Amino acid sequence: MAWSAFLLACGFEFVGIYTLKQPLSVQGYYAVTGFLIIITSFLLQKVARDNDEDKFLKDQSPNYRSRNTSAFTFMAWAGFIIAILAEYIGLYTLEEPFHVKGYYAIGGAFLIVACLVLQKTIRDNEEDHMLLKSEDE
Repeated sequence: MAWSAFLLACGFEFVGIYTLKQPLSVQGYYAVTGFLIIITSFLLQKVARDNDEDKFLKDQSPNYRSRNTSAFTFMAWAGFIIAILAEYIGLYTLEEPFHVKGYYAIGGAFLIVACLVLQKTIRDNEEDHMLLKSEDE
């Protein structure tokens, strides 16, 4: 289901961009912001989960080394915020009717949520697989 939502969100975003009656440079802008949203959403979900798990592991072992530096965590958040700002500032300035802007606004939000859910699902499934594998041994 997570993969279906992700593919559907990508379809909404990128088919919508392809059919946008704007110059290629404008379509390219939205395509780049769409890819930036995808990449930064996956990265932010990974970093947030790593940092959350690291807090628990640090309590268990004082010598535990965190997986992400504070600078990397900041960059993940900054990239995600920049991607969202680029998408929605671009939509605000887009010379299209409100319903067209609304389509892209909802498509971008759907893409963000789908990326976060997909990354979490993949990681959960991988951890479950590793746990079951270790129990079999």
